[in-house]
Amino acid sequence: MKRSSILENRRRSVNPEIRESVDMSFQIVDRIHEILTEKGMKQKDLAMLLGKKEAEISKWMRGTHNFTIDTLVSIENVLRAPILQVVHQEEVMA
Repeated sequence: MKRSSILENRRRSVNPEIRESVDMSFQIVDRIHEILTEKGMKQKDLAMLLGKKEAEISKWMRGTHNFTIDTLVSIENVLRAPILQVVHQEEVMA
């Protein structure tokens, strides 16, 4: 797919921290989608398990939601699958 030069220029002008945050958010959403697919589940199933409305989950899954640690832990618990992996500094340097 051809990328718009205007959009690419705009993307490059975005603060790197904001871009990293948005990229991380999309990675989280991709992981949740992956888990749901592996388990044969839909967003509405996740909503039911979390006691949320499907519309709220849909907003989360657009990739722009700022997930809290509590929310991520709740999602991991109901799906019984890890979403994030934290690497200790010692492991990175090894």
